[in-house]
Amino acid sequence: MRLQTIVALTDFSTAAEHALDRAALLAAEHKARLHLLFGAEQPDPKFVDPQARLEQRARQLARRHDLPVKALAYRGAGVVDEVLRAAVGADLLVLDKRAHQGVEQLWRGGTLSQILRRSPCPVLVVQRAAREAYSHVLLAVDFSPAADAMVRYASGLDTAAAVELFHAVDLRDEAKLRSAEASAQAVRAWRAQMQRHAHDRLVRLSDAFEARRNRVGMTVGMGDVARQVAVQQERSGAELVALMHRRRGWMLDLLLGSVAQRLLGDVGCDVLVYPHDYAGAAPRGTTAQPRVARRWTQAI
Repeated sequence: MRLQTIVALTDFSTAAEHALDRAALLAAEHKARLHLLFGAEQPDPKFVDPQARLEQRARQLARRHDLPVKALAYRGAGVVDEVLRAAVGADLLVLDKRAHQGVEQLWRGGTLSQILRRSPCPVLVVQRAAREAYSHVLLAVDFSPAADAMVRYASGLDTAAAVELFHAVDLRDEAKLRSAEASAQAVRAWRAQMQRHAHDRLVRLSDAFEARRNRVGMTVGMGDVARQVAVQQERSGAELVALMHRRRGWMLDLLLGSVAQRLLGDVGCDVLVYPHDYAGAAPRGTTAQPRVARRWTQAI
């Protein structure tokens, strides 16, 4: 997997500048084009001419990383619409957490929520300063048909990073067993069976991108996906967590919350959100397989 075009959003805040730095590191790694876009929910009087500052930032990053960087023109259509337009045809969109939210966004969600729900390409939400390449990547997989593409994409972001495959077993069926007054022994047997099944699926998934010839990390958790991924991220110290995002209407996201948004509230590392219907998932070339640490644990 090789990225060809990366789009990064900034409002020149410290958090947004971390996102630009990460986007530049990835662009240099993949020899990709980097497009910068300015977008701020609230105007900042410090920046009289944000476009001129954006162009200056583009020149700085181009010199520092020896890569093509372009400052995109802001057309005034609103931050979300500008970002989505810039992301068309891109391989990755990079931005900060963007937690702020105006009154007009109370119903449809804040800027980040809308972008995650509608982005045509994977979105990398940067929450840490980007000083070096990722060394440990945690991939939360759901065994859907798109899981293999997500694994290939996320593990290919930084081929030197260690990779850990993670799956959280849904406990709703266990709740049904308990409500039917199943014995404790039956519940334990069900858990053991689900863990074995998940482990076998993780092994097959690792085979799909030929990682079995390397050391593969595989972990199974039990319970709520967002919570279990957050727990495993803290245990492993992963600098990047990747997960699949299934598009739903804004009303469902408002009522139930998305796993991605809940996870962003629980972890302090970067989070890659991969749309399950991403059309650009086909590999464009071959790269060295990622270095991964062989480990089999159970997070209960």
